[in-house]
Amino acid sequence: MNTKLFLSFFFLVMISNFGFSQKKGTAKKIDINGVWEDINTGVQNAVAIISEQNGKVIFSHYLEWKGQKFVESGTGTRKGNTIIYTVSVTLPIEGWATKGIHTLQLSEDGNTLEGTFVDNKKREGPISFKRIR
Repeated sequence: MNTKLFLSFFFLVMISNFGFSQKKGTAKKIDINGVWEDINTGVQNAVAIISEQNGKVIFSHYLEWKGQKFVESGTGTRKGNTIIYTVSVTLPIEGWATKGIHTLQLSEDGNTLEGTFVDNKKREGPISFKRIR
């Protein structure tokens, strides 16, 4: 009889502790919606507006380089803190690419996006933004 009582008690303890021992931490998703400063070398008056809803990212980007205006926009996705989107240039600078893909990683504090671009001229390089609003 004591064995049955012990096993019943042991089973009850195991079931009640099982749920607590399986805690899973879920990090809060950082909101990326807003205005971001383009902090890449050589650009002026450079800003990006990023909008995200349900994992879909909409990206708009304006910059000036040596007095020339440049505008691109695109859409993509977000998985965790990785953002990937395809852009098309609507106001080009002569000699620059007209399409590309940006892959960005959101920092842990949510204030910077850093990564790479690959364009339709087969060029690749760094790209980064800092949150301003």
